Amino acid sequence: MTTKPIGVGVIGCGEIAQLMHLPILHELPELEIAALCDLSATMRQGLGEHYGVAARYHDYRDLLADPAVEAVAVCTFDHAPVVEAALAAGKHVLVEKPLAFTPEEARPLVEAAERSALVAMIGYMKLYDPGYVLGLERIAAIGRPKMIQVHDFAGRFDRYQQLYTQLRGADVDPAVIEAGRAAAAARVRAALGPSHAGHHDLYMMLLMLGSHDLAVLRGAFGVAETVSHAQAVGPTHLLAVLGFPGGVPALLEIAFGAQYEWWDEWMSVHGERDEVRIEFQNPYVRNAAALVRLRESAGQGPSERLLPGTPDTAFRRQWQHFAACVRGGAAPRTPLRGGLEDLELAVRIVQAMARREAEA
Repeated sequence: MTTKPIGVGVIGCGEIAQLMHLPILHELPELEIAALCDLSATMRQGLGEHYGVAARYHDYRDLLADPAVEAVAVCTFDHAPVVEAALAAGKHVLVEKPLAFTPEEARPLVEAAERSALVAMIGYMKLYDPGYVLGLERIAAIGRPKMIQVHDFAGRFDRYQQLYTQLRGADVDPAVIEAGRAAAAARVRAALGPSHAGHHDLYMMLLMLGSHDLAVLRGAFGVAETVSHAQAVGPTHLLAVLGFPGGVPALLEIAFGAQYEWWDEWMSVHGERDEVRIEFQNPYVRNAAALVRLRESAGQGPSERLLPGTPDTAFRRQWQHFAACVRGGAAPRTPLRGGLEDLELAVRIVQAMARREAEA
């Protein structure tokens, strides 16, 4: 007996939906694109024709009322209102990061998801990367870490665009887009408070580029217990020292805007005798898993090995896991609570930054 594919409605058909979610949903037999939603009629029509999707909506609430939609992928700019409505409509949810713009917005979403029988996951695709999973096995083998380092300067974000054909819609009123961004910024400023409002851009960088780094740290070591130091190195560059269970320190450095011709993102874990370094690849390149670099003792000398992760796309594994949760009852690896915990840590980092500046 063949199991009916899960009908997924994609809400927000911009870059990440086109580059990753839509083609992966189209190719996986356990899933199908049931409906599309976007403010742009150009996007709805073009992508609907390309993927053979007849159900196309301007308003996500109309998509949520479609009985063919069993689950949704939330790829809009402002995620929280869509997630709230989707859960209320009884739909399974995979939401792109961040879960929300503030912890206050995220908490009721987590509570609603945990009260329900629905699958609700946040799109931390790096936690599904085969190289990251392999790296966690190696980290577990070295015992208590002496030190953790996470470094993310990323690289050029324009290089991957030549790898894909992307449809762009110019038929949405710019004032509508700007109003949405302004409203989100006002909510962030209100949540951070007057003494921290000057760090709005760094906070948003933590939610966007940095959210994956917070997630891979939490996935490996749990929730950070302390933020002993945080500073703004520049307008798009921050440095923080975190403390994890057992008193293990972690140095976190994130910066946006580097024009490197390589992807510069890694997590290094130092043990008493060994070092494990997970080197992430450009997330927009398919079938490029993270590399695991081991430095260990070989007799009385050093040894270094490079272990490639199984070639696969983290986004694809994420959707396969989502299907296994919906149809097979597996427990979500990236539940919404993790997104809330990362938002709370981002606020704590900004608060520590503001305290340091006030004391200087």
